[in-house]
Amino acid sequence: MDIDIRDLEKPSLFDKFKVQTYKDYELSGVLEYLPMMKSHHFQNLKHEFHQSVLKLELSHALKNLLYRIDLTESQIKKACAKSSEMPLQEVLAELMIKRILQKVVLKELYSN
Repeated sequence: MDIDIRDLEKPSLFDKFKVQTYKDYELSGVLEYLPMMKSHHFQNLKHEFHQSVLKLELSHALKNLLYRIDLTESQIKKACAKSSEMPLQEVLAELMIKRILQKVVLKELYSN
């Protein structure tokens, strides 16, 4: 399922995105690295998630969070190959946002 990043601009979906992100970080035991998510703008979120990924790498907890968010190694490799000019941490930040948003959109779709 392709995700439209513009869905983050919908206040109800952005609120659910924040709740889902909180839940994923909490269940992974890395709540202290939770991005602030003050803005629904993708570039701002990407920067915040990028900073979170950098900190998580240092704590060696990144792998657990990626598992909780449900990002596979093959998805990561594919995205890295597609965006070879981007640092891995930035690719991961983008993938994390898109996957969390996808989870929210799917829940929204099937809850009706």
